[in-house]
Amino acid sequence: MNKKNNGGLVSALSAYMIWGLLPIYWKVLHSVPSAELLAWRVAGAAFIAWAFILLRGRKPVPLTKVLFLRVLAAALLIGFNWGIYLWAIEFEHMVEASLGYYINPLLNVLLGMIFFSEKLGKTRLAALLLAAVGVLIMTFQNGVFPWLSFALALSFGLYGLVTKKFPPEMDSIEALAREMTLLGPPAVLYLIFLGSRGASHLSGYGQNVTVLLILAGSVTLLPLWLFGRGAKRLPLGVLGFLQYIAPTLMLLLGTLVYGEPFGWGKAAAFAFILTALALYSSTIKNNT
Repeated sequence: MNKKNNGGLVSALSAYMIWGLLPIYWKVLHSVPSAELLAWRVAGAAFIAWAFILLRGRKPVPLTKVLFLRVLAAALLIGFNWGIYLWAIEFEHMVEASLGYYINPLLNVLLGMIFFSEKLGKTRLAALLLAAVGVLIMTFQNGVFPWLSFALALSFGLYGLVTKKFPPEMDSIEALAREMTLLGPPAVLYLIFLGSRGASHLSGYGQNVTVLLILAGSVTLLPLWLFGRGAKRLPLGVLGFLQYIAPTLMLLLGTLVYGEPFGWGKAAAFAFILTALALYSSTIKNNT
């Protein structure tokens, strides 16, 4: 592996490690409701992203009407995804959240087939069927369909579908800046509203809480920037393998660190889904 690929591997690995360990960050802020965390995350990410764009001195891509509508759709999808994710961590559903990010690549196969007429292939069909069995097992074991996992997987999958239509000259940082610009005003208004009622957690809850809230945008943007660097330097097959690091870390955190239940039903469901992912990963290069 050459120096360029080595740098890409370090960047991508760092991105997925941060994403996988970020629940610890949000857990430290357990006293802050997920709605307020989302507002701080959106407002902070908007500020940091635009500061980054201004510092690099590159002219942003002009917004046409069509591009504006795509950015708006992406903003609503990623805002919904972040909100569900933060809610899941607040109310101890980290294991279900990790399942959503395991399902996401498989759901992307279906979305590609529906919207881009991509071929499914026998191997990918088998992977989808195995994943479906895993979901059915979890449904029967819990007595309810895993809506949280699918809400995360579907919203992130549709987000990827929309951003795929962005102009190639609009990188991930600029895309996030555009999206957060649309979500930012409601987030800031909500934070002002909380402050006016004395309900904001920015002060009065300790210095650690104050600093972590202020840095919420930075920890959102950093892994995205690292991922962008890695994606430019690594083959798709390597990225496809690395993407499972984040949900695996989240699963381990949920079960081993935060004591979320993980009975036979979830174990069996995850076994089927991980087998499905192994099959799917084998098709990334040969598309079978």
